[in-house]
Amino acid sequence: MKNTKHVFVASSKFAHLFFLLSFAFSASVHASEPMLMRFFEEVETLQASFDQRIVDESGNTLELKKGIFSLSRPGRFRWNYITDDPDYPVGQQIISDGSTITFYEPDLETANQRSMINALEQVPTLLLVQSGESLEKHFNVTDFGKTDGLTWVALKPKDENAGYQGLMIGFDKQLLSAIVLTDGLGNETRLTLRNVVTNQTLSDQLFTFAPSEGVDLIRQ
Repeated sequence: MKNTKHVFVASSKFAHLFFLLSFAFSASVHASEPMLMRFFEEVETLQASFDQRIVDESGNTLELKKGIFSLSRPGRFRWNYITDDPDYPVGQQIISDGSTITFYEPDLETANQRSMINALEQVPTLLLVQSGESLEKHFNVTDFGKTDGLTWVALKPKDENAGYQGLMIGFDKQLLSAIVLTDGLGNETRLTLRNVVTNQTLSDQLFTFAPSEGVDLIRQ
């Protein structure tokens, strides 16, 4: 079990380099790829606090959220967002039981469910809860090197219609520490993980969605 604290600071130079390198990705084995594969092979569960910041191409913050991220292989995860709204003590939740993914909006009393099959193109962070066997099927992988004290792996989707430009995964001493997703408009979702704990026992109930009375459940 490990418990570490990480701070991630991104710069505009980092973003520009990512856009330039995105055209030169290849599927060959790079120095950072073994680190990513060790994450898939050695980490069965993970739980961490996270800060989620969405910024535009100019680096302006569009949205800031916090919460708890949990994962359990194979295929299970939960994003619990923290809210400051006293009327809605429970924030947005994204939950996967390994076969179904649920997007729950407590303030709207609405939950949307869909199958996990082929969901990677729409929800790229699902990559983290998979085995790693499909990595090169969906992505071209490159070693981005070290930036802001973290070692980065850059992933560019092979599907030109994926809806996002790329995914960056940052490690601190082989521990997952940061994720950066660049969407089709050039906006970045930057996730910083803190207080990371790996391979502890997590309850099965954590990855099960149990809707409250009155919630409108929509299956797609």
